[in-house]
Amino acid sequence: MNGLHFSHALVPGVIAGVLSIFTSWLWMGAIFHRFQKLTPQTWRRETGLSHALSSALHILAAIGIAILFTIVARDQGGYFSAGILGGVRFALACWCVFALPIILGDAIYLNLHPLVVLGQLLDWLSTSLLATVITAWWRTR
Repeated sequence: MNGLHFSHALVPGVIAGVLSIFTSWLWMGAIFHRFQKLTPQTWRRETGLSHALSSALHILAAIGIAILFTIVARDQGGYFSAGILGGVRFALACWCVFALPIILGDAIYLNLHPLVVLGQLLDWLSTSLLATVITAWWRTR
């Protein structure tokens, strides 16, 4: 991937990652955070460092998804190369392969409230969708 192609993934990945921090705050901070309090023995104390690391993780994941999408969607005739619709398909595929089994697997063994699990699933679905849709839009502009 030369510099020009890399920018096709890096810039939208960073944009999506920053936006995903806000959607993460919405899902896990505003909507579902109160359900974490129902299982206090599961959670570590929240600090500025934990929030910074979580934010960095979202940005890196969005960049990674954007790069992977750019590589896969390079083929103009493929299932994932159909613009924004292809981006949505790719986001759902990534989410189903990566986030869904990991989060549900954790929920089997960790004492997580079901609505916290739902919040985490929505959080990573948002990150995947933002990364691929913004990248698909960026590629066609």
